[in-house]
Amino acid sequence: MDNSLFHKDTPENAPKPTPHELIGHEIRHLKKGGSVRYGNKRPKSGAPWLIALALFVVVGLYIMDPIIRAWDKGEAVRVYLYLHNYSPGPVADRLIATQIFSPDEVATLNQRSGAFQDYFVSPEAANRKAEAIIKYMTSVDLLQAGKYEKLDAVGKARYLLFVRFGIPLPTHWSFLEPSVGG
Repeated sequence: MDNSLFHKDTPENAPKPTPHELIGHEIRHLKKGGSVRYGNKRPKSGAPWLIALALFVVVGLYIMDPIIRAWDKGEAVRVYLYLHNYSPGPVADRLIATQIFSPDEVATLNQRSGAFQDYFVSPEAANRKAEAIIKYMTSVDLLQAGKYEKLDAVGKARYLLFVRFGIPLPTHWSFLEPSVGG
């Protein structure tokens, strides 16, 4: 006889159960369908993913201005340097009027010299890029002013989600914006 604490004392003449008999109770339990192994048969739901996607979209709509402005400011430096040095005209002045650059940054850009003609293939390409930046900056100003009727679809959605409820949208984060000096 085994002296283990976990061994059940059985009579010496009792027949040993077969492995199927030992596990028979477990098999019957599993066949019922409500076992832990199979769990409750609930339909799979995409609700958690939809909620996470909606939250991601709302956060993206909230923080998009500082990110896009930082990107556009880097592009605006190239556009302004090209237009100021090789194709002066009203587009460069309109770009400055969007206030994407501070007055000090404009003075710094006006003093820079270099091979800026390599930035764009033609003045038309630079003008197209400048117009895109001007359009975006104008839409940000319209959104901040609450001019709902003049906004595009994304601007209207942002207005309805944030501005209408008095939630201020960030327009720029200085740590993201590229340095103009140097």
